[in-house]
Formats: sequence, C-alpha cells, structure tokens
Amino acid sequence: MANLNAPNGLTPVRHLKGGVVRYDGGYTITSALASDIFLGDAVILLGNGKDIDVAAATETVLGVFAGCRYTAANGDVVWSKQWVSGTVTKGSADAEAFVYTDPAIVYAIQATTIAEGDVGLAADIIAGAGNAATGVSGFTLNGGAYGATGQFLTLGLASAPGGIYPAEYGAYARVEVVTNESNFDSPKPTA
Repeated sequence: MANLNAPNGLTPVRHLKGGVVRYDGGYTITSALASDIFLGDAVILLGNGKDIDVAAATETVLGVFAGCRYTAANGDVVWSKQWVSGTVTKGSADAEAFVYTDPAIVYAIQATTIAEGDVGLAADIIAGAGNAATGVSGFTLNGGAYGATGQFLTLGLASAPGGIYPAEYGAYARVEVVTNESNFDSPKPTA
C-alpha cells in the first residue's frame, strides 16, 4: 500500500535518551510579525534576543513551534497552536512562543521520498503552507537531497499514524528525525 501524502510538520514522538518531551517558554513573537507559524513548523532565532520566526531550508534550527500565548488587541488572552501573520497584540507587546528546543527529541515528519540507504543521512525541510483551519504545519523533509549535512538527521521509518497503514520506504514515507543543525548541541545517535 502506498504512503499517504498528508504532511503535518514535525511531530514529537519520543526522546532519544528516554527523557521527557517538553517545550520551552520564554521565546517571543514580535507583535504584527508578518509570518504564519504553525504547530510543527521548524523555527529560528531572529538574532535580536528571544524573537523567533519560521525557518527556511538551510537555516540553523532553534526548535519546533508548539504554540503561543498573547493578549489580543481587544484584551482577550489567546492560547493558539498557530501565529497568524500580522496579528497585533494589545499594546504591541510580544507574544510568548512555546518551542521544543531539546535536540534529543525525535520527531516524525513526512519525507518527499526516502530509501533504506538514506537512513542516517541528513536533509533540510521544505516549508509547506500550513492549514489555517487546524493550525497544523505543512512542512516536509526534502527527500531529494540526503547527505552529510542538513537540518535534520534521519533515524528510520516512523510508525504510521494510528497504525492505519504500514510504513514503507518510498514517496511520502513518514520518518523519524532529530535536529542536526541546531542552536544547541545535537546528539547524534549511535548504532
């Protein structure tokens, strides 16, 4: 059975060293930032403190977006799994961003393609459009460019969501990855 083409970004599945998978607060999104950031998008530091933005291929990854909290212009406190481009907060205060930053977190992500021989190699992400209705990412792993360098290191096939269909190598396979080019020291798995 062929793999389902249903990208949903980077989904934490476990911790490489048996630790707890958790996100960090304390990162910020500038009021009116002109970028959509969805649950499961790779994010970067902007270089001006703790502000984040969505990552593009080849950029050093801070982590994976887990949502945000802010006070809307009308005074409502908003908890959201996505940042909508151009959102203006009350008093133009920064929004608080939650980010999975631990480089030992293992994520599942859909690859454009993967062969068994690509396991252990690295690749960059492809920033696909997220789903505005669900707030979920459309990021995939660029399976056409595996090599020694890349943002994420492949560990192998990921379990199919809900066990509905068997995971198999080829187009649209879901794979497990860890960050390879991170703001933090990325632990490389050992055989």
